[in-house]
Amino acid sequence: MIRKLALVLLVFSLLVPATALAEAGFQFGIPNRNFPEDESVNGMRLSFLWGNNQETSGFDLGLFSVSQTQTRSGFALIGGVSRVTGNTDGAANFSLMNYHSGRDQGLNAAFINMVNNTEDAFNLGFVQIAQGRTSVDVGGLNISKQSDVQIGFINITDQIDGFQFGFINMAENGFFKFFPIFNYAKQP
Repeated sequence: MIRKLALVLLVFSLLVPATALAEAGFQFGIPNRNFPEDESVNGMRLSFLWGNNQETSGFDLGLFSVSQTQTRSGFALIGGVSRVTGNTDGAANFSLMNYHSGRDQGLNAAFINMVNNTEDAFNLGFVQIAQGRTSVDVGGLNISKQSDVQIGFINITDQIDGFQFGFINMAENGFFKFFPIFNYAKQP
């Protein structure tokens, strides 16, 4: 079934002129090639195995894919890795792994979220690892530099601004640095 879908998409992309696809706001990506070759997509991008461009706005669908872009707004459903090197703006990212190195606004839902700054986003997954500040993390393992709320089995942060709820809670500024079930910032 997947082979047939890939073959149909490849034939479609070769037969339809690239200008017609660009005007429709559609891009099809395969390893080392985009049809059309525009750097920005405002509509829908479909990638199989690999998709890479500068900006995706609208719907980003990846099949067994690493879907990479610098900026994304809209809805992403990636059966693989969602890689955003810049920012997401009001995006909902659903994938096996979100690997975002900029600032995220919206929702990150994945088995693994490796993010940077998600102070304006909600992170949902089995593992959340944030290099910067997060707003709300819900998962099995939540690790961040600074967070408002962490709810999970294990919660670890340098600075908690709200609370942690889980089996193990660790916060450098918590009322205890390590405390089971519940932890919150100690008052100065």
